[in-house]
Amino acid sequence: MRRVRHDTTRANAELQAALDLAASWYVALPSGSLTRKPASLTLFGQQAVAWRGRDGRPVLMPRACPHMGASLAHGKIVDGLLECPFHGWRFDSSGACAQIPGSDHIPAAAHRQPWPVVERYGYIWAWYGSAEPIFPLPGMTAFDAGPAWYRRFRFADTVMTSVRHVLEKTYDTGHLARLSGSRAGRPRLRILTPGEFAGDHGSPIPADAWLGAEVRLPRHPGTLTALTGLTGTGAGQVTLRVDGWPAGQRVSVLADGVPQYRMLLATTPVAPGRTVQHVATAVERTGRVRTEMAQLLMSRVTAAAAARRRRPGPESAHAVGDDGVRAFQRYYQSWVDRVVDADNSPARRAEAGASGTDGRRPRGAEGSAPV
Repeated sequence: MRRVRHDTTRANAELQAALDLAASWYVALPSGSLTRKPASLTLFGQQAVAWRGRDGRPVLMPRACPHMGASLAHGKIVDGLLECPFHGWRFDSSGACAQIPGSDHIPAAAHRQPWPVVERYGYIWAWYGSAEPIFPLPGMTAFDAGPAWYRRFRFADTVMTSVRHVLEKTYDTGHLARLSGSRAGRPRLRILTPGEFAGDHGSPIPADAWLGAEVRLPRHPGTLTALTGLTGTGAGQVTLRVDGWPAGQRVSVLADGVPQYRMLLATTPVAPGRTVQHVATAVERTGRVRTEMAQLLMSRVTAAAAARRRRPGPESAHAVGDDGVRAFQRYYQSWVDRVVDADNSPARRAEAGASGTDGRRPRGAEGSAPV
């Protein structure tokens, strides 16, 4: 048993290292993907099941039944409980087995430890890295407001790279220069202080979980500048204002100081080297439908182009002008380091399952072996 526990813990520690994830909020799946039936998904390199409890709130937990390992995603919802398709064990939204057909005894290990989740902006978000979230999911005013105020569009791209590489592109001026089609040199990037971003996108992100920047693209007729012509601005200066948390970003795009659209960039870490990039765009309704649709198109074109630029692995060589990338890498790594000692990291989940605890700090609860 000790050998199995050691091997399982080591395997999960290796998975954690390969994922290279920061402690943060990630998109598990779009809200519309979770209806009245359980949904199967792979998240954080692990097989999981998502379902809605009696109150309609989402639940996300390991997919395998702790009894004999049947997939709970093939089960059904009965009276607000998730029923295993094999022997009919039923689980409540805390992950605990609530009913076993023909038995009044429920084993202490009959438990699947859920991830903390929040449903907002049309997504179901999962917290990774600790038993309880270290900071709340950041707000986004443009997505909290009613549909009468903003026109919205969502899309997603699967990219064969890590979350780190998806997000660091925003701070990579060399990448942004190529993306914008400008040959007039690198954009100018300035790392901001929290006070410089008051109210731009929504409630402030806690300072230690926040990184923000302002990026000014060169005044040159490149691809992105040309696209702003579709919106009727004919911009000579395109500016990006970015503030983010370790696994996502809030972005405003301005043309000659005029807001064009706001974006919410989020990530789903499926497995090592495989990430889904989610982009939600909001354009303020002005009555000019053609302009609003052109702005949405511009956000889609630029995000799709960014997704095609693959960053397959780590690199150590830096060039002049990479200050933004290095600032992001230091910031991101500081939140990866927080996972190492987290009670609810994958390695801790495995150890907890083998020892009969639920992965949280001791509260008298017990759990089962991991997926």
